[in-house]
Amino acid sequence: MRGSQPAAGRLDVLQAGRAAAAILVVLYHANNFVLPLRLYDGDTAWRGFGWGYAGVEFFFVLSGFIIARAHHRDVGQPTRILRFLYKRCIRILPMYWLVLTTLLVAYQLVPTLGAGALPDTEPAAQAYLLVPSAERSILPVAWTLKHEMVFYSAFVCFLIDVRWGAGIFFFWMGACMIALFLPELDFPAAFFLSPYNLLFAAGLVMYFFQPVVREPVARALVFLGIAMFIIVGLSEQFLFAWPLGVRTLAYGVAACAVIAGSVQISCRVPTSAVLLGNASYAIYLLHLPVMNVLAILLAKSGAGSLTPPLLMCLGLSAIAVAAGAAAHVIVEKPMQQWLVRKSLLPRLSRRSI
Repeated sequence: MRGSQPAAGRLDVLQAGRAAAAILVVLYHANNFVLPLRLYDGDTAWRGFGWGYAGVEFFFVLSGFIIARAHHRDVGQPTRILRFLYKRCIRILPMYWLVLTTLLVAYQLVPTLGAGALPDTEPAAQAYLLVPSAERSILPVAWTLKHEMVFYSAFVCFLIDVRWGAGIFFFWMGACMIALFLPELDFPAAFFLSPYNLLFAAGLVMYFFQPVVREPVARALVFLGIAMFIIVGLSEQFLFAWPLGVRTLAYGVAACAVIAGSVQISCRVPTSAVLLGNASYAIYLLHLPVMNVLAILLAKSGAGSLTPPLLMCLGLSAIAVAAGAAAHVIVEKPMQQWLVRKSLLPRLSRRSI
């Protein structure tokens, strides 16, 4: 598996895309969950925010791209399995465990925070280990991390043996494609054959495709990808419902275009956009707990009824994004740097995206 590395400076455009995807998810959760459930008795700010969950599709494609970029040289080398797993685990688990633990402690100390949040959720042990389950996750966004961990497990097969790994991976992707045409599945088939899994493969392919993209075409791809996100998103919110599989793949194609184009564009990107891109994982983990706590406090104070829903949605989202960015700078980044320094694995790469 070979590909060319994008120039480091060009990754700033990709980081800006990651920031935009994180903000879309924040707006979606603020509008479709926090406002109607905590503050406005079923009302939302604007229906158009309802497609913001498509940021998840972007992140899944991006995850496949990043894994190919960071680990394509490890393919066929079983001795690098521990290195791969360590790098992936310190990227995902420490911050997730910290947020999950804080959430569980807060629910114990202030039971009203957990009202309606804990019933029918998975056991804590399953939550910490990100074990796929039919129950709701204690931290709602954790369902995406479970897909990530399954993808990492599948990629390990490539490290063990290229042909064997390719056979297993293509069999899995083929099963996911077939499942697109089947009636609605139950767990565990619904999880392991989800159309979301196909997006990881799309990201892997994009890594090997992007070197052939030249800058004029790259700019067009970014424009077309963004336009496709908006067209699909607004059409499903205001015109007609898209089937899950078709919708997921449509957003996946849009994400592929944006990512393949972004890594070939040279331009100045605001420092704030790069920072938010770097902080996107912390923002993703923290935004719902932060907004829920704020909404509960506002509801008790009566301030929610005095504030227009749109202003409330934007305000909660801005605070949640700022909290995630602060957590990245103060906690996540230093913690990851420490874990890399303390690693006992030889020649562990200190480069991350």
